[in-house]
Amino acid sequence: MTELNFAPVEIDGVLKITPPTAPPIPLVFDSPHSGLIIPDFERVASDELVRVAADTHVDDLFGFAPSIGAPLLIAHFPRSFLDLNRSLKDIDLEMVEGDWPHPVRDSASARRGMGLTWRYAWGNTLMYGRKFTVKELENRIDTYWRPYHRELVRLLDETHAAFGRVYHVNCHSMPAIGHVLSPDPPGTVRKDIVVGDYDGQASEPDFVKLVVETLESFGYSVSLNIPFRGAELVSAYSAPSRNRHSIQIELNRKLYMDEQTREKIPDYDALKTNLAKLGDVIRSYVTTARR
Repeated sequence: MTELNFAPVEIDGVLKITPPTAPPIPLVFDSPHSGLIIPDFERVASDELVRVAADTHVDDLFGFAPSIGAPLLIAHFPRSFLDLNRSLKDIDLEMVEGDWPHPVRDSASARRGMGLTWRYAWGNTLMYGRKFTVKELENRIDTYWRPYHRELVRLLDETHAAFGRVYHVNCHSMPAIGHVLSPDPPGTVRKDIVVGDYDGQASEPDFVKLVVETLESFGYSVSLNIPFRGAELVSAYSAPSRNRHSIQIELNRKLYMDEQTREKIPDYDALKTNLAKLGDVIRSYVTTARR
């Protein structure tokens, strides 16, 4: 077995890796959407609207990860500036001046205005007053998207090399009610937590079942893959047949914060405690699994 020796990593304004403070286990956490540091970029939307879509506090809620032996990777910038949970092919061509010289695909997210770069800050409020040049968008990808994905792949690959298996938990939050930018109809009342395994393609079923049943045992209502099954960060680097397992966890924001002010509510600590308990359950599972 290869020995793991993760070190802290910090790229100013881009990302941070907090390494394990306990003996490493075959587990990696990442929070790609909790960043609130706004880069210096030209826009017509206010700072507040740029931050509305952020998974505020999720990096803290899953902050137990290093204490159970898992590195925690977080992004510093808001998802509406650049969405790390999108493929490089999820380009909204309406936002680019001239011909985009790289591969693209038909993307439901980009059609909704939530592609790699968001057309809207929130609702129908436009983010930008003009189109990107090709060079501007390429630079944004090189500065923000590639480093995050590179570090996640490194964490996953090194963990897999050390243990012969790796379990990846991709951490998110969601508004309590569906809205015009979301895949579910506006006004949809969501469950407390959504667990996504890319419709069964990203993880072994027993791991998913364990997470769902543990969360339900805490009294939370849990949905599997509806309305969020996971996206690029779950699908791109998972391969259950090779013992590479990824799931996405979406926390309903009503569980822990005021969605208007983004301030913590009194139930915040209870959720954080329960998530730490979930971490202990996952730790036991991944350290005894021999698949």
